[in-house]
Amino acid sequence: MPNAVVIGGGGIGVASAYYLNRSGWDVTLVDKGEIGHGCSYGNSCLIVPSHSDPIPGPGVIGQALRWIARRDSPFYVRPRLDPSLLSFFWKFRRYCEPTAAERGFRALLGLSRGSLELYEELIQNGDAEFFFERRGLVEVFHSDAELEHGRHVQEIQTSEGFTSTMLSRDEALELEPALSPTIRGALFTEGEAHGFSYGYVRSLAATLEKRGARFVTGRAVSRVLVENGTARGVVVEGPEEQLTADIVVLAAGAWSGDLAKSIGIDIPMQPAKGYSCTIDTYEGAPALPILNKKRRVIVTPLDSRLRFGGTLELTGFDQTIHGARYDAVVRGGREVLKTPPPMKNEEPWCGLRPVTPDGLPIIDRSSKLNGLDGLIVATGHAMLGFTQSPMTGKLVAALANGDEPSLPLEPFRLGRF
Repeated sequence: MPNAVVIGGGGIGVASAYYLNRSGWDVTLVDKGEIGHGCSYGNSCLIVPSHSDPIPGPGVIGQALRWIARRDSPFYVRPRLDPSLLSFFWKFRRYCEPTAAERGFRALLGLSRGSLELYEELIQNGDAEFFFERRGLVEVFHSDAELEHGRHVQEIQTSEGFTSTMLSRDEALELEPALSPTIRGALFTEGEAHGFSYGYVRSLAATLEKRGARFVTGRAVSRVLVENGTARGVVVEGPEEQLTADIVVLAAGAWSGDLAKSIGIDIPMQPAKGYSCTIDTYEGAPALPILNKKRRVIVTPLDSRLRFGGTLELTGFDQTIHGARYDAVVRGGREVLKTPPPMKNEEPWCGLRPVTPDGLPIIDRSSKLNGLDGLIVATGHAMLGFTQSPMTGKLVAALANGDEPSLPLEPFRLGRF
């Protein structure tokens, strides 16, 4: 039986390990922390193919410049002399035009739709048991300009086969009584899903463990073992141990870049901090996930809890929760709700999401052309890691087995930048 080492215990890493194991691989998964305690722990928990837009797009740079002086804006870049950041934005600007944005959307849409189908399959076969609902997504608007944007979004969604409806304020309040009457209208997209991402990762990991997979947690990978131009395993710390493998999967999220660089592979990527606030649910809380387009904040009901999530902050590997930005996320969630949440058992969180210049993940197997064989890279999913987890894992297994992938991989190739 061939063996694989997967680096990273988040949604992408665990899904990669799962589909490798299902296809006949002996798998060891390594994480410097605990399984699911990265971005899978506190993200906004949406599985929404209709919102598979890449981060770069028309008008994004202008909007970012208008926000740069505001410490509580939805997008913030800490000004600093960082060559990697400057290089990132030099590449990023090339993708802020309509053709690139359209191409990126279609690539991401395939990943997201495939994953939503696989989530249903995982739940039906009992390999993943977690809070999951397909009740749709409500995107709320506060002005005529936002309503006009919503109509444009509806046209795009309809052309892509989604069932979406523009709602007046009264219609939106009838659909979701928890909404504030201050909204002007909403766009409701049917069939979209939300679920407890941490529960998903932990449940899938438990299934893997039952199937004989090994987990090495609380121990970082110090280096990738390379012999004759081929990755042959990893060395983990504390105590030092060599784990040999026929294939190594690099799915360490925002930390993938440093490990890749140590073996001569360049991954242009930045860690993008996101925030969330999770509280106990309450009488009058929403039953549907809500997107506050104006604030770029998402309100997600998670069974007995409610989560506000949002913001994108490029401040390097700083994992400090900055009060002004965290408070902005909470305000953005509260302002779309009719009943003020009591904020009981409030849990602040932040995490670093891996972002590439074109906003698309890297899902590819390195080769001699890249200078190294035996390595599969699966990272760079930005804010869509939970949305795209199962499909990415399935593609990783196809790459490892030399099978025909179920989606075209050209948009996700390692050497595209």
